[in-house]
Amino acid sequence: MVTDPTLIDALRRVAASLFATLQHRLELASIEVGEAGGRLVFTLVASIAALSLFGGAVFALSAWVALALWPTLGAAVLGWIALAYALAGAGLVWWLLARLRAYPPLMADTLAELRNDTAFMRGRDSK
Repeated sequence: MVTDPTLIDALRRVAASLFATLQHRLELASIEVGEAGGRLVFTLVASIAALSLFGGAVFALSAWVALALWPTLGAAVLGWIALAYALAGAGLVWWLLARLRAYPPLMADTLAELRNDTAFMRGRDSK
């Protein structure tokens, strides 16, 4: 059993330091999770708003183009309109996926700091 008061004080200081480090890492993790949630909400709201607005414009434009080209192209005008929408939709999905991939992984900073802490505790250079 440990009875040396200086050793007990040293162990308490080490434990306090470890808990303070853990607290700081958890605070960083909570900030990162909050930022990721904010990006998700922003992306969803912006996507829904854009879809609603473009939906109305696309419907009106489609009707106008179909009526204007019906005498010359007949029913084929509807196929061309559908093709244009399919290409535009594919481009939008491609752009959105590229944007989502550009975001850093969730809690990347927290994980990096924990790796640095682990390397430091093992006596290695953390940088």
